[in-house]
Amino acid sequence: MSANGRARIALARLRAAGIKPERFVAIVLAVTALIEEDPGSHRTKEFRTVQIAKALHRLASGYHRVWKLPDERGRLRKVAELHAFPRSSGPVLRLIGRAVEQPCEWVVEKHLSAVLALKVKRYGRHPILRAAGLE
Repeated sequence: MSANGRARIALARLRAAGIKPERFVAIVLAVTALIEEDPGSHRTKEFRTVQIAKALHRLASGYHRVWKLPDERGRLRKVAELHAFPRSSGPVLRLIGRAVEQPCEWVVEKHLSAVLALKVKRYGRHPILRAAGLE
């Protein structure tokens, strides 16, 4: 199947899972803010696009299984969990990321500085910036 088809299926899985558009916008803002604040991060648009797609891809994909067995009193206890996610590939991630990032550009442009200011107010500067004394 083509990368375009697989990207459409991944986006359809997100819709079927009931992931709200607000969550998409929050992921785009969060990833952009993390990259913007980290001085050692890659600054290319493609890196940001792929990181956004990775976060989205994990929301509604994978195989999840929990095994429960009765204990000595007959109550069911969780024994083991398995969470396996399919490996995401480059072209599909780029297409997913572009499909979501492009409509959110205005929101990022308008609100990124406020998101970063709130992050600094709540949690402080990035650890690398604190260590370098750039606080």
